[in-house]
Amino acid sequence: MSAVSPGLPWLPCVVFLLHACHANPGVKLPPGFMDSLPMPHQGPHPSYYISTTYPLSCEGFTMRGGLESEKLPWSQARQSFRDFVAQKGNWDEVSKYAWDLSSCWCSCGSCETSLRVCPVGTMTALNMMLVSKSMSSASRMASFINQKSTCSHLDPYALILRLPPWSELILTGWPTFGVMHLVAVTLRADGLMERHLDDIFAAQLALHSQGPTWRRDRASNFCELLGYRPDSCPLRLASELVWQAVAVADMADASVSSVTDAAQALVRRAQEMVLGLLPRVPGISECMQAQNLFLGISMSSNGLKLLDGLHQLQRKLENWLLVPQKKPGAVVNASQICPVGDARWQGEWLMETDFLKDFQAELDSFPAPKSTTPVVSHEKREAWVCTLFAGPELPWAQIALHAEVVRTLAFSIRRKSKQQRPFVVLTQATIPEDIRRELLADGLRLEYFHAPSLVMKVPRDYEWKLSWFRGRNLVPTMGQLAVWNLSSYDTLVMLDDDMLMVDSADELFSVPVFAMSHDPLPLWSPDDATKMASKQTRLNNAARVVHPNKRFFQHLVRRIQSGDFKDDPLINFWGYDLQSLEDAFWNQYGPRKGVTNFVAGKFSGCAKSPPGIATLPQQVAFRTGQWRPDAALVEANVTDPTHCVLPADYNFFVDFKSVFSMVYYGVVPEDLKTLNIRSLMKRLVVFLYRSGSLTGSPKILHWPGSMRKPWERLHERLRSGWDQLWWEAHEAMCKESPAACRISCD
Repeated sequence: MSAVSPGLPWLPCVVFLLHACHANPGVKLPPGFMDSLPMPHQGPHPSYYISTTYPLSCEGFTMRGGLESEKLPWSQARQSFRDFVAQKGNWDEVSKYAWDLSSCWCSCGSCETSLRVCPVGTMTALNMMLVSKSMSSASRMASFINQKSTCSHLDPYALILRLPPWSELILTGWPTFGVMHLVAVTLRADGLMERHLDDIFAAQLALHSQGPTWRRDRASNFCELLGYRPDSCPLRLASELVWQAVAVADMADASVSSVTDAAQALVRRAQEMVLGLLPRVPGISECMQAQNLFLGISMSSNGLKLLDGLHQLQRKLENWLLVPQKKPGAVVNASQICPVGDARWQGEWLMETDFLKDFQAELDSFPAPKSTTPVVSHEKREAWVCTLFAGPELPWAQIALHAEVVRTLAFSIRRKSKQQRPFVVLTQATIPEDIRRELLADGLRLEYFHAPSLVMKVPRDYEWKLSWFRGRNLVPTMGQLAVWNLSSYDTLVMLDDDMLMVDSADELFSVPVFAMSHDPLPLWSPDDATKMASKQTRLNNAARVVHPNKRFFQHLVRRIQSGDFKDDPLINFWGYDLQSLEDAFWNQYGPRKGVTNFVAGKFSGCAKSPPGIATLPQQVAFRTGQWRPDAALVEANVTDPTHCVLPADYNFFVDFKSVFSMVYYGVVPEDLKTLNIRSLMKRLVVFLYRSGSLTGSPKILHWPGSMRKPWERLHERLRSGWDQLWWEAHEAMCKESPAACRISCD
């Protein structure tokens, strides 16, 4: 048989175009790059470290990290593609977005950055380019009918086998399967039919084997071509499974949990059946086999039905997982706030939730040391404190939301503490009157800070470092420092509002010196604990023990506003933000001892420079007595410059990004050949205890950053066990409180 079958008169033209257009030598990725792209359960994904987008939906949030591809219109393109496959969009807009998001491929550039920032979006855009106005029929067919083995894993039809499982893709909000269905329909309109597959496969193999090596006469369809009987065709069975999932999604009386779990299970099985075809598909490489498999799916009636079913399933799941709120965070009515922020599409959190549940199970199974009963003190003036920003620049809904979050934190402390202490809300005088009354109704005390005198002054060329404040619509005010000015108290324990107490932490009030929690993300390999002493673990200001002093407060504010720390190594490494500035101040002020120790619920000292907490210079200075407190601080009657570090028990990060980063820190591709996810999680748990980061079961949970707050997870199925603890505390608080609760998206 000749290399070009006479049954396909247009094939010579296609072969010519293939030589001219399909070969894309400019597209090059580092070895193993595509293997780093799978989603959480399969291995590390760089997007989670970028922190600027939700990596599946690619909905961004306001803080930007600076990668060029992060400036691309991911969210707008995603909506445009969704509208188009639903026959509501227009060609011009879709073609523009498809070009913007896939220009790296079309212009023979590198797609590495785009794939790192938004892999599913890039893949969808590459598929959309195949049906855009700029792609002719001949070019489109040339990209599928591959006879020169110029197949690249960047080809959109090959990517489908290298990116997330379909059970995850259906939850991304990207109309990936709708676009693939559109590509298949368009190929058929171009004149490509299922009966052509036999000739195409034969021509491909003959070209590379000096003669005909493929021919299955009398095969009427793709499955028969691969040797399957019509009644046992995996494509037919996979299609039936997917349409069963569609039927499940139509069940009006079902729960989000039952619908999503059942749909994912059915789709997962359907994908296994489809991928089982791959070894039988002809092709001289795995990439060409993947290309031909997609071609066979597109030409097969069962395959077309499969793609359509996956697309319909995605649309059905939107009814369950998309929160229909046009203005996130806005007031729905006088008594309701929908707090989903930029993450209205809740589907991608499902995989994160399962990951967190697995890690929580490993943590709970570890025989952690028993916590001791705290000593009750009746002599000192003590209180818990939390900051609530309430400047005039903030919308009422944002203040009301965080006030309710503060009330939930205060309730959890009240419920878990052995000794009841006041809870102080450190806020601004501009707080709305109705919110002020609600805080007072819950028994909380209010103290006010003067925002203008606490404005964060940033040296020239450092203004961009204020992204933390801009991302929260805040004037850059150092309100947290005002805790030092509350001199009517002897000891204060200050917490962030996005925290929750799950066990008594009264022992913190026995710490006689300043103490701050630390960032639990390791900067070292868990298997190399002996070298940890030379590393720096950043202080984290979410939890701290403070002994107020007005003169010290004035000195601290003056130093931080001076700009003196702009060249400090900590600032150069971590960035110019309040947390790093405080760390730099205390790093210079005096010796940093190690983790606080408690015996019988009472402070018993701080470990002397445990690995990973104090820097090597700090350890040397501590041993040789070279540290000297600032003269101004001596005059301010602050004679003890010592400060300690609180273990992660009192600031345990439970958001997905932090846990994911810790689990995969230091993991290289070779490790994934021998270590599964649960073994990596177990290794991390052991390390947290061995390094001294964690001294017992977590007592105070923390959801840091501006993403993935528990109150944004509206469906119970999308919550980790820790998220559910927050919701249970919130519900109990609302039942007991005389004040209103507004968090709801009903």
